[in-house]
Amino acid sequence: MNHKFRMIILVEDEIRLLTRIIILLSRRNLKINYINVSTKNESNYTNQYILDVECSLNKLIKIKKIIKKIIGIIYINLYEIKKNNSYYKLNINMSNF
Repeated sequence: MNHKFRMIILVEDEIRLLTRIIILLSRRNLKINYINVSTKNESNYTNQYILDVECSLNKLIKIKKIIKKIIGIIYINLYEIKKNNSYYKLNINMSNF
């Protein structure tokens, strides 16, 4: 069963990093509903990507593992979007998967 999730990814200011992430998501046939790119802080040269995707929880965990291996990724936060458009942070222990 597909659920809606929000991925907030903090990355270094590197060229073509967003395209690598989008290619990974499209190869796994994930539906991307929303993309936003913003500069987190001018002095640190970091960007923040916000992606809303529809997939199962197991698929999301696999994607998180793959994205974390890309050079330039600082951290990834995952949130589940409920029907009333409220967000709940997912506390996933990666050692279980």
